[in-house]
Amino acid sequence: MFNIKNFSLIFVIVFLSFSLPLNAEKLNLIKDVNTFNQDGTINVIIEIPAGSIEKWEVEKNGFQIKKEIKKGKFGKIDYLAYPFNYGFIPQTILPLNKGGDGDQLDVVVIGPSVIRGSIIKVKPIGAIILLDKKKIDTKIISLSINDTNLSKMNSIADIKNNYIGLFEIILLWLQNYKGEVLELKGFLTKKKSISYINEFHQEFKVK
Repeated sequence: MFNIKNFSLIFVIVFLSFSLPLNAEKLNLIKDVNTFNQDGTINVIIEIPAGSIEKWEVEKNGFQIKKEIKKGKFGKIDYLAYPFNYGFIPQTILPLNKGGDGDQLDVVVIGPSVIRGSIIKVKPIGAIILLDKKKIDTKIISLSINDTNLSKMNSIADIKNNYIGLFEIILLWLQNYKGEVLELKGFLTKKKSISYINEFHQEFKVK
């Protein structure tokens, strides 16, 4: 006799078996994924998909992405949901001695929502440099690579000129989603943001 509960259980097991990559538990998301690709793109690991309010982050050992827990509670933002995908650039670090938080470079990925834990190629187009509790909090701005005209943009200026309000929404969100206004220190062009990524890629290699 057909049993919907048994069918549902089988479906979940089969789905998970195809969703989890082979040897995923052995892949170090921080160390084992290249920063740069030969086509000029960078690799990004997605921690938080667009549309989410939950805060997830890679563990310090690099092997898993887990829910952020603070004061015994799972992290959630008390603001609009993430309007972009959010993650980090592997093999980078913004060290404490350079005014950073000792973590990987954060990256904003403009485009359709991406599954948490995905490793994707994106096109960096600039950066926003903020100050969070006196620490540098740089957000690399990047674009998903797809068949939209948006993905063909090559700079923050292109975004401002062709997609009115989009960049301003991102900046306003980043400055305010933590419940306090983060100080804006400046912007980087596409060329300078790539140099910035490379600088902190080299920091990672020598640490």
